[in-house]
Amino acid sequence: MHDSKILLIGGVGTGKTTLKQALSDLPLIYQKTQALNFSEVFIDCPGEYLEIPRYYHVIIDLSHQVSEIWALQDATKTYLTYPPKFVRVFRKPVIGVITKIDLPQANLEAARSFLNNAGIAQPFYEISALHKKNIQILRTRIECLTK
Repeated sequence: MHDSKILLIGGVGTGKTTLKQALSDLPLIYQKTQALNFSEVFIDCPGEYLEIPRYYHVIIDLSHQVSEIWALQDATKTYLTYPPKFVRVFRKPVIGVITKIDLPQANLEAARSFLNNAGIAQPFYEISALHKKNIQILRTRIECLTK
């Protein structure tokens, strides 16, 4: 089933592991991902792999093992995490997921702009893993991938 895996990428603290826990109906426990984490459905990539350019090759190599890439953007971040047009290196579909939309400092317009700058096309999935807002949409997407 490695063909139907999803690669989760995004900066440090974006909510990749929290999203994975929410989609897997696990308790939401903050865990800093220290190394690549492989589960039945996801490859959870540490945020440093995106934030430190010398690790880009790891993300690119991992993309060959998945059917889809989910690029997460924290709605509370005020800076760009992804290099311009970064996702053009991938030969797999890349979807944009905006996290932490429930927080008061969330700026959805900026988050959309950051994902657009990375080369990711709309529509974006705007979610709150904590409150499970719009999580079912992503769950349905996973079901379609794994059929």
